[in-house]
Amino acid sequence: MKKAAQASVLSRLPILIFVAWRNIWRNPIRSVLTISALASGLVMVILYASLLEGMTRQMVRFATEISTSHIQLHRQAFIDDQDLYATLPWSYMQKLKEEFPDITIAPRLYAAGLASSANTSTGVLIKAVDAKKETQVTKMLEHVRHGKLDLGIADITENGFPRYNLVIGAQLAKNMNVDPGDELVLVTQAADGSIGNALYRVAAVLKPLEPNFDRMGVLMSIEAYQQLMYLENGFHELAIKVNDMTQLENIQAAIIEKMNKLTTAEPLDKLGGVPVVRNWRQLNPAVADLLEMSKAFVFIIGFIIISLASLGMLNTMLMAVHERTHEFGILLAIGMKRRWLLLMVLFESFFLSLVSAVVGSVVGLIINNYFEEHGIDFSQSMPDGYDWAGMIFEPIMKGYLLPMDLVYACLMMMVVTMLASLIPSWQTIRLKPAEVMR
Repeated sequence: MKKAAQASVLSRLPILIFVAWRNIWRNPIRSVLTISALASGLVMVILYASLLEGMTRQMVRFATEISTSHIQLHRQAFIDDQDLYATLPWSYMQKLKEEFPDITIAPRLYAAGLASSANTSTGVLIKAVDAKKETQVTKMLEHVRHGKLDLGIADITENGFPRYNLVIGAQLAKNMNVDPGDELVLVTQAADGSIGNALYRVAAVLKPLEPNFDRMGVLMSIEAYQQLMYLENGFHELAIKVNDMTQLENIQAAIIEKMNKLTTAEPLDKLGGVPVVRNWRQLNPAVADLLEMSKAFVFIIGFIIISLASLGMLNTMLMAVHERTHEFGILLAIGMKRRWLLLMVLFESFFLSLVSAVVGSVVGLIINNYFEEHGIDFSQSMPDGYDWAGMIFEPIMKGYLLPMDLVYACLMMMVVTMLASLIPSWQTIRLKPAEVMR
């Protein structure tokens, strides 16, 4: 008996599917409008997911490739208040490199000072890097707006001392009215308590990278920094780049373990605090939080857009059921079971959502390809990019569509539309043949 019932059900399904497909084209204009509304909603969800993913990827790229790198190593006192004396020995860097040959590292030093040009003076943040190693870790030195990046010796003064080149931030150059080739005097308190001062040549002006560095940043070589600050026994920051981002946390844990061994073998002074190893997510929590919330944003916004578009489906099916009430009554009167009637209406909704998913996916992919290649260009109104969460982003916002985002968007649209169709479908099983056939 069960096998016979199952065979009966399977034999009727193809007929129901065929009839349901024919029914949605009984009023082609209405069906096309419904499909257009659902497909448009799906296209909006696809583009939103693509642009948000592109923005988050740009944020990760700026947070890691441009300036921060994947992992940074500091001492706690430097993190707390930029303590000039909170340095790590150069031997630590060499031993980390020997222990982890697959990572790339670059040292950095920092200081505060006063910069003076022919017209004005202002406070600056001095950042010293090893140009050769820095280019292996980040792309900071590639973002030059004017001039030629050169952190070497500009010339030799009359007293026989070398005069070094500097690179400064874009806003700082504008505020001080300084161009490449101009001279800049730096005055600061050196590590030995003396007043450090020297004359430098501005070699280049960087594009906006970080708001603070753009307004106050002065970039120099480590050799120039050591001559200015008389600080040669260590570095403040170690930027670390990993080859495999999937192993980021494992490498971070291994570096922490290695640092614990180093501090045991070569103890540090207590005033500088313990070494702290942080990855880019810990260094840029705003970016990390946005990455965590981005999927939720896509789901919430997508659900709202699809729900609004599904009102068209609801209206279409309600009208279809209303127009065919007499027809449904006849089917019930001649013995058609109500569950088959319900299933037929659900199949009609399913076909409408399926066609909408196909149309919306094709149109969405075509439009998304343009955004992935060309993006949205804001360079006319924001030539230097835009500032968000302490970072400067390029003025061109490009999309990046993940295959799973496309699948999830289509599934969400079909589920929401099928749920919306339950209301008109439920009306069919409540019909009374005697009443609707009058």
